[in-house]
Formats: sequence, C-alpha cells, structure tokens
Amino acid sequence: MTKKLIIIPLAIAGLFWLYNIQIAVTPRGVIEDLDEAGMVVFSPHDVKSTITVFTDTSCGYCVKLHREIGQTIAGGVKVRYLGYPRAGVNSPSFKTLVSVWCADNAQQAMTKAKMGIAIETRNCPTQIGRHMEAAKRIGIRGTPTIVLQDGTVIPGYMPAGRLVEISNRAAESVVN
Repeated sequence: MTKKLIIIPLAIAGLFWLYNIQIAVTPRGVIEDLDEAGMVVFSPHDVKSTITVFTDTSCGYCVKLHREIGQTIAGGVKVRYLGYPRAGVNSPSFKTLVSVWCADNAQQAMTKAKMGIAIETRNCPTQIGRHMEAAKRIGIRGTPTIVLQDGTVIPGYMPAGRLVEISNRAAESVVN
C-alpha cells in the first residue's frame, strides 16, 4: 500500500513537469519568456496585435519587411524586433545589431541600418544573445522569421497587408 502512495504523487509530479517543459518550448512560450525591454519595438497607438520578428540588418527580406513597417503599424500591429545575426556573433552584422540596440534612438538606428546608412558604432549590454538562444530553441535558422501572438511561426517575408490580416486574426484567437 505504501509503494502505491509514493508512486502516484511521483507520477503526477512527472506529468506536471512534462507539461511545463512542453509549454516552455513552444514558440509562444519561448517568446513570452523574453523581456520586451530588450527588443526594438515599433508600436501603434491602438495595438490590435503583436508580432515578434527575428531580424538581421544585412538580410534583404528583413529590409523589405521593414520598409513596410508604416503599413504594418497603421494596421494596429506592434512590431517587436529580436536580433538574429545570421553570420553569428563575430560578424559585422552582429556588431551592427549591437549598435542598433545601444543607440540613443534604437528605432531610428534600426531604420537607418536597414536603409544601408552607416550608424554610429556602439557597445553596451544587450539581449541579442538571449534572442539567438530563443531562435535556437524554436528551431529558427533564417531571417526574417515572424512569430505571431498565438505562437504561429512564419518563416520569411510576408507583405504588410497580409501580415496585418493574419496577425490581427491570431491575436483574436488568443483572446477568445
């Protein structure tokens, strides 16, 4: 009788542990574990939905996505950028991303960097290492990669009009 009483609580604890691990490794769980203060954020006044974008300033499709950020924001979508230098931490891209994150105005620096305009080299503590680890946990290998509020992962570029539509729909599904 005593053995059964010990096994049941251990089994329940094991299921609870597995459940928590499953939640933590979903894209939504991984993104929710990141601090928005460590992101470069472009936000509308009236936020209908939020997307989180793994980006690299040297990525052509990231640049294309950013050129449409005005349309995306006008559709009520908050855009949160995570740094993901495809060439790794010893690359010029990494140094540019760090300079963006360390700039006095990170949004302006991001826009300039994606326009190919040189920005002031800066160095400070950033969350880019955590962003890269999050990308690894989700299985991201390229940029841009967009994670919707419901955890849906969109690999690659998507035109702003379509992105607004599916982002706002995904946010509704999380609320309802």
